[in-house]
Amino acid sequence: MLISDRSKEIIENLMNANGPLTVAALAKKLNVTERTIYRQIPEVTQIMESYDLSLDNSSGKGFMIFGSLYNIKRLNNAFEEVKTEQNYSSKERVDIILLSLLNEDDYIKTQSLAIDLNTSSQTVRNDYHALKDKLQGHNVTFETKKSEGVRLTGMEIPKRHLFVNVLLQNITPAVFFDWIKDTNFRPNPFIDLLKTFHYEEDLKMLYEKLQPVIRKRHLNISDKELQEFLLLMTVFIKRHSNIEDQDEFLSLTIQESDTDYEEQFRQDILKILKHNFNIEIYKNEKDYFHWMIHLYVGRTHYELSQQISAFQNLDHISCLIKEIEEKFQFPFSQDKNLAENLLLHINMAMERIQSGITVANPMLEDIYQSNPKLYEIVKQCFRNVFQSVKIPEDEIGYIVIYFIASMDSLSKHSISVLVVCSTGIGSSKMLRSRLEREFSEIDVKKIISLHKLHDENLEQYDLIISTVPIDMDESKYLCVSPLLNVEEKENVKKKINQLNRL
Repeated sequence: MLISDRSKEIIENLMNANGPLTVAALAKKLNVTERTIYRQIPEVTQIMESYDLSLDNSSGKGFMIFGSLYNIKRLNNAFEEVKTEQNYSSKERVDIILLSLLNEDDYIKTQSLAIDLNTSSQTVRNDYHALKDKLQGHNVTFETKKSEGVRLTGMEIPKRHLFVNVLLQNITPAVFFDWIKDTNFRPNPFIDLLKTFHYEEDLKMLYEKLQPVIRKRHLNISDKELQEFLLLMTVFIKRHSNIEDQDEFLSLTIQESDTDYEEQFRQDILKILKHNFNIEIYKNEKDYFHWMIHLYVGRTHYELSQQISAFQNLDHISCLIKEIEEKFQFPFSQDKNLAENLLLHINMAMERIQSGITVANPMLEDIYQSNPKLYEIVKQCFRNVFQSVKIPEDEIGYIVIYFIASMDSLSKHSISVLVVCSTGIGSSKMLRSRLEREFSEIDVKKIISLHKLHDENLEQYDLIISTVPIDMDESKYLCVSPLLNVEEKENVKKKINQLNRL
């Protein structure tokens, strides 16, 4: 019997639950819409009946599985043996094909890809059209050869960055770090692909060795940036043996930073590469290696004497703030931190764009809906001021977050709160301003990334509010979105009332 992955997930959550689970709770656990759960219920019911079990919702409190323990155990054992049917969407299929071709330097037969995807060769051939569209602007070419199959050709750096891009678009930081830390994580076909490509051991080793370095150097890096850095470095490790004899293959024109901080971090990484992966940097990799370190470390330690090019954007940012202030009629220039925060974000965004790395923004629609007028003004003004930069819509959304956060007045209040946010500085600042604006009792003492949570003394906070699920007793924290919707505001209010009664 074929059982879809989604039905399997629903059933496993129901079997592991201590009581009834609502459709809303199931949707949250699977990170899908409630409508998706409703569509899956008939198949789940059919599977239950085939094992003499029943799916019951008569209590009105949610779904529960009823039947003998013997039959429940039979179903659980069957999951270990049953063939699962992969329900890939067309986008997932295209991305999996793309990653498979990027991982392999030689030709791959269409029939082989079809077998891996559990679909027909014709479906894969149809997907090639969408794949070619995704290659636009990446300096990577799709080639076919009769009797040999298909492959991707191009320079090494664009291929690496495209590989990392596709992974970032399909694996959230929360799922990625749950997998890296060997905790429970939601099944993900792209993590399975990393395992198939033999990335698991290197990724986990690199993460383990990098954590002490991050703490020692007090590196200020978000979960999303750390995920990106880990993937780029692991691809660097995996591809290292392929480029020894390729003259200037990884040459880049960059401005090196001579700051002690960046140099110390670079040496830390070189030691990790040598002692744990037996890798010493080739001459033709040196520029690229320095670029990776600078992208994630140098950006937070600018010095005018050494980073003049980075600060050339400061005049543009001042003009941007002034233009938005005039059109939106709000005194953004009074926010003393706005220009500096925008400088750090935009400098890094430009380095990404120039290197072919794009960042998906899962909150884009919510950001737009929160203030459509501000969104359109920021978008128009940014493109007026930074005319030479073709910035993606997703990056516009992140820039808007800084202006939304700037609109909210910040003040100190009575309930000590720790905010855990994995999506970056902008979204965390927006959540902080939302919380302190909506609730006069709240004082956000600190904002940290998910990967730094284990180093924090949680006893000093009255409440922990996170934008991602945390492996912690739900009575000790709240999970909310950076935009803090109506239901989430109500949950925060209830938690504040509970704390005030203590």
